[in-house]
Amino acid sequence: MLPETHLPKGMQGVIRCPSRANPPLLSVSWTRDGRLLELDKLPGWSMRPDGSIVIATGNDDALGVYTCTPYNSYGTAGESRPTRVLLKDPPTFTVRPKEEYFQEVGRELVVPCSARGDPPPAVSWVKV
Repeated sequence: MLPETHLPKGMQGVIRCPSRANPPLLSVSWTRDGRLLELDKLPGWSMRPDGSIVIATGNDDALGVYTCTPYNSYGTAGESRPTRVLLKDPPTFTVRPKEEYFQEVGRELVVPCSARGDPPPAVSWVKV
């Protein structure tokens, strides 16, 4: 587990429980600030099959120190190291692409896009 986990403010975030299990993982329990985390009492929170916590909207409710404990049919090897969850502003565009571009067939088209943030964001493209 990393010492810190950054979640984007106002956006979906994930707190991962890094584990390997053979036989396969059956369940994961989580603590926050030393207390058992009851996901069913937290609206917009859920757990993935790999034990990661998904938080629908990153806000102050997510702040704290978390640990996870993975279980399989043999039991557990114990609790993870703690990770402190911090909120970060999501990346912002410094140059945002336009909605549409027109170019003559066979000519080069350059579509600019750049962003800034902490940590520095990676820009990736997807063709729809």
